[in-house]
Amino acid sequence: MRITSTIAAFTIAGAVSVFAQGQGPAPAPPSSPPPSPPPAAAQAPKSTLTGCVMQAKTTDGGTAYVLSKAEGGSASMYVLGGPSQSDFSTNVNKKVEVTGPVQEPTAPSTSDSKVLRPPLISVESVKVVAPSCS
Repeated sequence: MRITSTIAAFTIAGAVSVFAQGQGPAPAPPSSPPPSPPPAAAQAPKSTLTGCVMQAKTTDGGTAYVLSKAEGGSASMYVLGGPSQSDFSTNVNKKVEVTGPVQEPTAPSTSDSKVLRPPLISVESVKVVAPSCS
């Protein structure tokens, strides 16, 4: 079980690192105001997704949050963004329901088919649905 968790953590961290590199600067620390959603995300229809909040480190040492084991959307993992950054940190390893517009990833600049680029959800609301992900 521990090996599987470690492999999953490295996979998520690698995916978030690749996504973060392709998306520009890493998310700002929680003490600064959160970035506003990209214009494309603001125009996208809202989605409601359920999954587990996980914390990952980016290659530049920043922190990113992802929704893993996601249900209700087209992907199994989403990068969490938007003004709810403090909600993400307090809900790590909890099952949550998030609502907001989803931005599909842009095409990778390289033709590497092994690069995972999860969609970004600009979270507008967070609701805890279970105290743990198990």
